Amino acid sequence: MSATGNQAVMPRRRLIVQLVVDVVLPLVVFYAMRSQGASVLMASVVSGAIPAARSIFSLVRGRVDVMSLVVLSLFVVGTVIAYLEGDARLFFAKDGWLTGMLGLWIIFSLWMARPFMLHLGRAIALAKKGNRSADEWEHRWHADLRFRHDLRFVSCVVGAVLMLDAVVRVFIAYTLPVDVVPAATNIQYVIMLVGLLGWFFPYTARHGLRA
Repeated sequence: MSATGNQAVMPRRRLIVQLVVDVVLPLVVFYAMRSQGASVLMASVVSGAIPAARSIFSLVRGRVDVMSLVVLSLFVVGTVIAYLEGDARLFFAKDGWLTGMLGLWIIFSLWMARPFMLHLGRAIALAKKGNRSADEWEHRWHADLRFRHDLRFVSCVVGAVLMLDAVVRVFIAYTLPVDVVPAATNIQYVIMLVGLLGWFFPYTARHGLRA
């Protein structure tokens, strides 16, 4: 296989691994624990620890992955709040509240001198190709009007999708039977992720927005 082929395959492999670890395994663990009589809150926390562990592993290896930071933050904050309140639905809903805040921040940062996507792209370029590539990414933001327009558009789309995802997650958490919530939330997550990435990768490749 050529180098280009390998580069195309690796992101797909990472996405498959992420879906298995973040979606499939937590569901299996949750329903297995529930079948053994564990509380909804305990089963939720233990199953949620699986994607959190993947995030820690990713960060330890030094791979720049904003989703790892988000997942880990969601798990830690959500677990603390849910146990303090003793509310399993709050544990499920916390993903929605925090991803919604992230989406809002992505859009709000567009009014700042250095928006979120500029920071993210520079970090990815630095990790993948070094300082020179990171500096080129930064230079394009300051010198290329079209680049700024396209990056702002991507920021708006990603931010809006995350906020919509938040609304749906919170609605699911507080309206469906509690034992149905994990499966429904993960199905919704896969649909959102596939739809967003199905647009994001072709658009950023077509407009030269790959860090």
